[in-house]
Formats: sequence, C-alpha cells, structure tokens
Amino acid sequence: MGRRLSTVDIRGTLFEVDAFREALIEKGNPKNRIPFQVFDQEGNGYRFLYDLQNKNVPQKKSVVMEDPDRYCWVIIEALMELDPEGIAMRYDIPFEVLCGNKIVSPKALVAQTKPLAIKDKKVKESAHKK
Repeated sequence: MGRRLSTVDIRGTLFEVDAFREALIEKGNPKNRIPFQVFDQEGNGYRFLYDLQNKNVPQKKSVVMEDPDRYCWVIIEALMELDPEGIAMRYDIPFEVLCGNKIVSPKALVAQTKPLAIKDKKVKESAHKK
C-alpha cells in the first residue's frame, strides 16, 4: 500500500499533493498532473494559474488573454505542511530530523481561489486620449 497523501480540492476537482513526485495529481485521473515548477511564492504558500475547463495550468499565455473567465488563481499551503513525508523522501532527509517526533496526518483542504483580473490596455489607452 502506498503513502496516504493530503488532498486539495480545486473548484470541485480533487488533487493529491505528492512532494516526492513534485506534482499535484488528480485523484481518479493520475495522468493529469500539475508540476510544482509552475508554482509562485504566495505568502507562506504557493499560487498558480488554473484552467477551470482542462483542470490544469494553461498551455500558453495567449490562450489566457482570449478567455480570461476560464482561469483563476489557486492558492495552497506550503508543501512542507501538506506532504512533509514526501519532502523528506525527495531530499533524502530523515523524517525525524525534518519533523521531530510529531505525528503528521494527511489533510483534506479546499484551495483558495481568486478570479483572474486582466486589465484591458486598449480601454485604458482610449480613456487617456479623451
């Protein structure tokens, strides 16, 4: 039996947090992975742009501009909070050194999401000309 992983619900889609594999992996569709490399620092956690239709990150910036309502920002906790065992395995650090004697249980979280706000340059430019 594999490790029990924390889960993050992103707008109704459940992803497992796997720090060892460095990805959020959709539960029930393991081919759908969001790599940690797309994450940006956000406070004590991370954020990334999420495609609500494809349930992943956008492939190109240009597609985001074509239909911004299809995307949102997702904010999640620090990976150390979500999968300390995976961090320990990934970086070959004894779990006891990383977490001490505390017992760590998988969490079930709902990701915070924020709408994508895109300012239309053309509207701004025309307003300044008047």
